[in-house]
Amino acid sequence: MFTMRSLRNVLASVPSVGTGAQLTSSFSSAGINLPQHPPRIPGSLFVEEMVYEHSDTGIAASTEIDELAEELEVLPGLGVNANNSENNVGEDTPTPHEGREQSDIISNFNEPAYSNSHASEFVDDVKFPPGLYPVAFSPIHQQYFEEYGTAWGVQWQIARIATTYPSFGWKNISEEMVFALCGPNLDKAPQAPRILFSNAPQFLEYAQQEALTVVPEVASPWSSYDEEESYIRREQGSTDTNDNGGKIIQRIYLRIDTRSKTRFKFTLEQPTKSKSFRFNRFLGSRRVIQCHFSEKDRRSFGSEILDFFASNKLLILGRLYQGFYGHDSKIELMEINEDFGRTPTDLYGDHNRMSLLDFIAWHNNVELNGNQTVGKWGSRFALGFSTSLVGVTFDHTNIHFLDDIYAPGTGSTSAAAHEIMSDGCGFINRSALKAIQTKMGWEVFPVHVQARIAGAKGLFILHPEHQHPNEPPQIWIRSSQRKVKLQSTDKWSPFHYILDICSGPFIQSPSSIGYEMILCLSQDGEGVPQEVFIERLQQSLKDIASVYEPSDHHHASHVLWDSVYSMHRVQQNMLRRILPPEQQRAHGFLSYDDEDEGDHDDTVSAKWDVGPDEHSGMPATSQEQVLGWLQAGFDATDPWVMEKLAYLLEKRLNAAIKKFRITIPQSLRAHIIPDPLGVLDEGEIFFASSQTQLEDSTGTKKYCVTGPVIVSRNPCVQKSDVRKVNAVENHQLLSLGYCDVIIFSTKGECSLASLLSGGDYDGDTVVMIWDESITSQFINSDLSSARPSDSFESDNFNKSKQKLGDLVARLALRGESKEAALSRILLQGAVAKRLEGRYNVFYRNSVYLNGLDHPDTIRLGQMFTSCLDSTKSGLTVNPNVLTQDVRKWDRKPPECFARAREPEDESQRYKLGLRRDPDLPPFILDTLLRVADEEAEKYKMHLLVMRDEMFKSKRRDEDLILPFEDAQARARRHGFTDELQLILDHVDQHRTFFRQARGNQGPYSPRKLRGKSKHNQISIGDRQESARAVSEAYNSNMPVDLAHFDDAGIRRVAASYAYYLDRSFATPDYNFCFSVAWAELCALKARATGGDFTTLASGYMDSMSMNKKISKLYREEMGLD
Repeated sequence: MFTMRSLRNVLASVPSVGTGAQLTSSFSSAGINLPQHPPRIPGSLFVEEMVYEHSDTGIAASTEIDELAEELEVLPGLGVNANNSENNVGEDTPTPHEGREQSDIISNFNEPAYSNSHASEFVDDVKFPPGLYPVAFSPIHQQYFEEYGTAWGVQWQIARIATTYPSFGWKNISEEMVFALCGPNLDKAPQAPRILFSNAPQFLEYAQQEALTVVPEVASPWSSYDEEESYIRREQGSTDTNDNGGKIIQRIYLRIDTRSKTRFKFTLEQPTKSKSFRFNRFLGSRRVIQCHFSEKDRRSFGSEILDFFASNKLLILGRLYQGFYGHDSKIELMEINEDFGRTPTDLYGDHNRMSLLDFIAWHNNVELNGNQTVGKWGSRFALGFSTSLVGVTFDHTNIHFLDDIYAPGTGSTSAAAHEIMSDGCGFINRSALKAIQTKMGWEVFPVHVQARIAGAKGLFILHPEHQHPNEPPQIWIRSSQRKVKLQSTDKWSPFHYILDICSGPFIQSPSSIGYEMILCLSQDGEGVPQEVFIERLQQSLKDIASVYEPSDHHHASHVLWDSVYSMHRVQQNMLRRILPPEQQRAHGFLSYDDEDEGDHDDTVSAKWDVGPDEHSGMPATSQEQVLGWLQAGFDATDPWVMEKLAYLLEKRLNAAIKKFRITIPQSLRAHIIPDPLGVLDEGEIFFASSQTQLEDSTGTKKYCVTGPVIVSRNPCVQKSDVRKVNAVENHQLLSLGYCDVIIFSTKGECSLASLLSGGDYDGDTVVMIWDESITSQFINSDLSSARPSDSFESDNFNKSKQKLGDLVARLALRGESKEAALSRILLQGAVAKRLEGRYNVFYRNSVYLNGLDHPDTIRLGQMFTSCLDSTKSGLTVNPNVLTQDVRKWDRKPPECFARAREPEDESQRYKLGLRRDPDLPPFILDTLLRVADEEAEKYKMHLLVMRDEMFKSKRRDEDLILPFEDAQARARRHGFTDELQLILDHVDQHRTFFRQARGNQGPYSPRKLRGKSKHNQISIGDRQESARAVSEAYNSNMPVDLAHFDDAGIRRVAASYAYYLDRSFATPDYNFCFSVAWAELCALKARATGGDFTTLASGYMDSMSMNKKISKLYREEMGLD
């Protein structure tokens, strides 16, 4: 036995960069005999399990070592204590997958003997068995990783660099580098590029590229890696069931190279922290990888990609990953319980992994759900990708199942979807909602939540009879909410008892309408008159333009600051940098217009996209730049401020015109729920606001909307998708607290939600309008187009009616692999041909040509909405029908629709145009587009004229130029012009770099940084990245240690001179000076304003907004309210 003092002495003697042999020698010299197998140094143990911390001075023992060593009488993980056999690694170590069924891949494989030759020289010699495809693997490096316990995030970084830069590759990564990167992910992963590219000047360009793609702090995954690994090492599963883990997104990119023998080329990408969802929390997000590929490859090689992933497992760092879901040119892969070139060990939580079939049995058990069609069964895996937060956990005795409310004369076995009056909406008691409110930090008590639990999804609203705060949390799940059947509740997995929160109450007032709803409201000239829309459009554009117009009023800058802050939702954007995406949605900072179950793609990929430039302080967005200038004391009429205001105005107007967004003051958007008390009559709805007072047509403000209202939701395709109903007061609903949600009646022959584009109550939001100029002119259309005819489906689609159970039985009879067949079903969504976009074009063309009532328009609209749901329904468009529709309707869209299209659809301009039926009235969107263009041009020209006048005046800012002129004068008087010249040369040089980069030239151009040629399109992101690269070089290489200037003075003079240069040109351009010296120039202005000024750290400033009462007072003084 040895003492802790001797242990510390041994650890202190280990060099900061060394090999396993050196560590073994250090222990041997202390009388500690290690086993002959390579020592496993758990270099990534951390938090409670931290074993050592590698530093420049060696390996320092932490306090946790003392506690652990006293218990084990040994340094953990090194296999010294024979009594600690569970963690020993030696001759008695179990063989790979001992005690579990081995796959053919593993059982038929004899691992090659490791060689001491270069890794790149023998990777090609490894014989990979069929069905295993190496993506990132080096046998010798995998041995290093296992020996030194390299943290997973560090391994990923090393492999990413090796696969991203082929000329660098594995061959330049030494054992010493791997050893130097031992330690927690948070400490070591960010250091990987520096350590790997150190002492290799030939790879300096790679190092520079890595420096430019550092993941911003808000999206940095390294601490999350540490948290997950810490939890795994405690052998309690993948993540804590009470924690919002699972936030890491690991991506690889697939490129099909037709010129290479190995057509499938994979590249590892930077991992990021993003949304959390159930599958990531259950499996552990470090065990899930997303592979994405281009739309071009999907179209050209879709079948080949599907075949590849259905028959191959990817080898990444000794672990095998298998595809388990496909969607939108993406394949989701999970780490399965198989390895190659490494020995699984419980220390790394390998015993917690599962096979694909085990995972399928956990989420959507084949035996229990065999009556589902194959397509619907596969689509249910999207539930696990819903962005969500961990809410409340229920005891199995408090999970209840409840039948739906059905239309009269129907029941659970006979009701069609539109006859289910409570479709998608269950109940939850008050105590559970209160617990959720507390956990989410919501200010207002939620009357409902959108959530997932076990195999169910939808809204859960406050139960009218279970409102006692001391009840245990309880939930009632409707039959229509149960998408996946599980075993009895007492046999569920711990994750199935958790209510995953997708969103809370959502209300937007006022709301706006787009071109789809405008078309249905106008009813081809027979509904709401076009004058009403023109008036509302003109007012909407005027409201936008008024935000950006400067004034010389005393409080004009304050009002402008507040207007820009509100118009561009600056606070919400700032909060997005603080809150993870799942909390953004739960707190209402993301749109709820669509239910994007399978979309978890919103991550930040570049540092400029998140916060201000860490070197110059310049904010990332134009609106925040305007705010920064104003709060520093700059005038709204300063040229650079006017330039940004003109840009913001044009951008905002174009966005409004593109989608024909018209704000309706007397409107709102909110979730819909079925009447929980059954007190509303058919055709009645109820809405009450808990906080905001709503204004009616007379200007009276009240909390409850009454009278005729129009309700609709997107996609709004048929006339019948817009309905006029009667809003009523109801004291029973109000007394029980049903506020901030639109309540539909459950009486009648069909659900009102189903009439609105086939909606339901599982989280749909609806626009409600009570503007009398609209409601009084609108008449409900008949319901003939509300639902397709009985023959519509068979006339236009092929439908797969195959049941999953039948497929599995057939496979068993044939002796074929169930796993391969199920895998193909799950992955086909990644390459499936999506036709909803094309049919939306066809529908719009028919609307323009024939009007809404034409049979072609009605059918094409139904084709569009059917294609939207085709993944679940199993419908595929009949090829003959598609051919006929393409021949007739694949035409160049009219200008009013072309504006609303995405850039990739601009190929439509090469097709034949359309001629509208002359017997139809003028097309409403043509009229609105003409009015919008005229109005927008008027407002833009007004602001541009003001801007140009400011530029022509070339008024120089004495506050900004003073430090430079003062330094010039002092340098001439006291004879240190050489020092001043060093500063000026530094600025001149970097201004040249900046101007070169804007022309895609020079060392900081997108061409140099990203390999983009002169002919490649340079994105805004590329330009931003180049500007920040120049800023980093400018600020990092600033002259220092000058005799006559302190460091702060050097930066002030440099900033002032940068402004002087920008202003000196015939057409002043102030981009450079603020890009590299934003903070300095703003500080100069703030100091010069006179009086007191406050210094705030950015974190405080980001959390501040103008008090509403003060804003209202300023506006009243300016006559704006």
